[in-house]
Amino acid sequence: MSRLSQSIVDFIAQLPPLYTCQHADGHECALSLLDGTLILPVDESHAAEEEGWVAVFWQGDSRRRSEVIGTQLASLAVWRHVELHGVGRSATYLAVHRQRLADQFQRDTGLSLPSEATFATHA
Repeated sequence: MSRLSQSIVDFIAQLPPLYTCQHADGHECALSLLDGTLILPVDESHAAEEEGWVAVFWQGDSRRRSEVIGTQLASLAVWRHVELHGVGRSATYLAVHRQRLADQFQRDTGLSLPSEATFATHA
């Protein structure tokens, strides 16, 4: 399994209470506690370079599978996490919290989340 893909999934799984870690299909996955969507790492060993794709089983249904670039899914997960934990907080608090998570994502994966301008379009 792709180390990069697994790192992205592990990061998302550490964003409670929206996500949790779930063992499925022989892998550590991220499970959405909102709707049961399961996020799994993708095997990118065939690629010349890992890009960080993840598989998404919508509402946990393996027949409803999509593969998406992990930074996009992680950016949405961070946005919702910050939004949830920032209720009643200042815009400055939200920006600092988001930046901390973006920095952690970069340390964990070596990838950057989309820029603030791109990120804000997900709202």
